[in-house]
Amino acid sequence: MNFKGEPLNQADLVRNYVLMRFRHSISAGGEQERVYLNYWRPMEDQLGGNLPEFLRHYAMKEGDNINQGGIYAATKAHLKNMDSPDKVEDEVKRMQKYASLYAKFITPSLEANPQIQKYLCHINELAVTTSYPLLLRLMGARSEGTMTDEALEKCLELVESFVVRRAVCYVPTNALNKLFLQWAKNFPESEHFAWLHKSMSSGGGGRRFPNDVEFSEAFTNQPQYGRGTTRFILCQLEKSFDHKEPVDLAQATIEHVLPQTMTPEWESELGLGFEEVHGRLIDTFGNLTLTGYNPELGNIPFSEKKIKLQNTHIELNRWILERQNWRGLEIVLRSSELFGKAKAIWTGPEVVS
Repeated sequence: MNFKGEPLNQADLVRNYVLMRFRHSISAGGEQERVYLNYWRPMEDQLGGNLPEFLRHYAMKEGDNINQGGIYAATKAHLKNMDSPDKVEDEVKRMQKYASLYAKFITPSLEANPQIQKYLCHINELAVTTSYPLLLRLMGARSEGTMTDEALEKCLELVESFVVRRAVCYVPTNALNKLFLQWAKNFPESEHFAWLHKSMSSGGGGRRFPNDVEFSEAFTNQPQYGRGTTRFILCQLEKSFDHKEPVDLAQATIEHVLPQTMTPEWESELGLGFEEVHGRLIDTFGNLTLTGYNPELGNIPFSEKKIKLQNTHIELNRWILERQNWRGLEIVLRSSELFGKAKAIWTGPEVVS
């Protein structure tokens, strides 16, 4: 039990073990107090309830898979072979340094470089916590001076692209943990971006990095509405227009231009074969946009939707407003237009000549 009478969590167990590796007590002036105040307390203050997960990912950055109940055992096994308090203190000091890096995964605004901060925000939004052992290696390399800010930015961009392309192409996520652990384990001393791009590009099947052909087919033809990454992708597509006065997308929701529930007016709009067109294209990116007017749009005819959207500040809607009709052809053409941007935002695997 801790001082609140609650069961000790994995971080509490690690803390107690670490402090017991020092001779003098926790009382004022003791080694335990100094180590706690200099290293452990700052980690607790910085990470709060995220401390156990940090300790887990920190233990995993060498390539070992640690479950949530195995943090203490893994950390104890790592520390027990250190035969002096000085070596243990060096490791705890290193742990505290990595805790500061980890805090940027949770609160990207702590990162000073705006481009790196942007990609940390994106990875946070995508909730790709399986990438954290690799990210610790990447951020650690930058911290130690073996990687430039530019190289780190490119590597983080690559992680985002790998995750987004796989999501759009319906590649199962169950391989991600093993992949990121493998890359963390094989982390090189230099040429990090070239190594990571090659490593990501070499997998097949459930480990693959979808190429432009597969990405295009899925982006254009596969249903994407209702998936965890769809709103994120639409928001990034909107931001890619680089509007001088970008709209705040926090309250924007996903809108189906061709509505989910058909009406006689929309059946007439689509014409012969409307059921097939609706079933095939309703949830594809070509038919999805962002708007703050979602409740007002509903199933109203296309001509009326355009009137409602006339004052939109969202660039994704400009192309829609320029169309006279909204049928299968327009939806497929818009998918193609948006894919051109998506391909530029989310780079693909290495092309083998």
